[in-house]
Amino acid sequence: MKLVLIIQAILCILGTAILLKYAAARQAYSYFSGSALLFSSFLFYSIGWSLIFKKKLVALAVVIIVFKYAIFGIIIFSIVDQPWFAPLWFAAGVTTFIIPAISFAVSESLKEGNKNVI
Repeated sequence: MKLVLIIQAILCILGTAILLKYAAARQAYSYFSGSALLFSSFLFYSIGWSLIFKKKLVALAVVIIVFKYAIFGIIIFSIVDQPWFAPLWFAAGVTTFIIPAISFAVSESLKEGNKNVI
């Protein structure tokens, strides 16, 4: 999960810096909002699920599953209401999920492949 967090943070910072240099500030803010929201989601999930698996807290799992979407819904609703919000760039920030997900899948596949080598 650390790999996913690191890659997501790099994509968030790098994409925002590029957009600040070559595009309008509102596009960079929207991109940053989408990718930072995804980064925070990954971060809270990694912390929450590690607590669940270590201490076997079923109630915490229910709280994470139920309230995460409500909290992120409120955050997204607040962001959409801002005057600088650009939906296309917010969606571009959210789609940065693809690169860390593929990186994680490849790294786990390589680890699994190394375990099966005789």
